[in-house]
Amino acid sequence: MALPRALLLLIDPAQVYVDRHAADRRQHGPPLHPGAAVSGPGVPGGSRAATDDERVALAEEAARYRGDHEAALTDVRRRWAPQLERAAEELLDTGTTHVRLADRTVDARMITFWRGDHLLQTVTQAPRGGGRSLTRISRDPRRGGPDVLLDLLARAAAKGRPVR
Repeated sequence: MALPRALLLLIDPAQVYVDRHAADRRQHGPPLHPGAAVSGPGVPGGSRAATDDERVALAEEAARYRGDHEAALTDVRRRWAPQLERAAEELLDTGTTHVRLADRTVDARMITFWRGDHLLQTVTQAPRGGGRSLTRISRDPRRGGPDVLLDLLARAAAKGRPVR
C-alpha cells in the first residue's frame, strides 16, 4: 500500500521529488516496455515489445555499451581529474558548479530538503548527446568528502561520449 503523498512529503520529500521527475520523463517519452522494445518506422504505435531473439541481440549490445562506457569513464577521470576535483569542491562550497571539459559541459547542483536530505542533479551537454541524472547523496556530503561527488561528476561527463 502506497503512502498518501502528503504524508510522504513529510517523511521523505527527496523521494517525492525524484518520483515526480521520473513521472515527468515517462509522460513525455515513448511508451515503456519491460525488458526491451523495438521502435521505428513501420512499427504500429511507434514501438512494441522485443522478441526473444531481439532481446538477446540487445543484451549483447548493452554489454558492449557498458564496456565502452567504462572505457570512456576511465578516460574522463584521467584527462580531467583536476577540473573535476575543483568542480566537486565548488559543489561542496556553493552547491552548484559549471565545468567545461573540451567539447562538453556539465552543470550540477545540490538540492537540499528541509529534513537534510540531498540530491545531486547533473545536466551534461555534448556534441553526440548528453544526459541528465538525479542522484540521492549523503545527508552530509562533506562526510564522504569530494570523492563521491567527483565520481558522479565523472559519470556525468562520460555521457554522450563517441562510441569507439
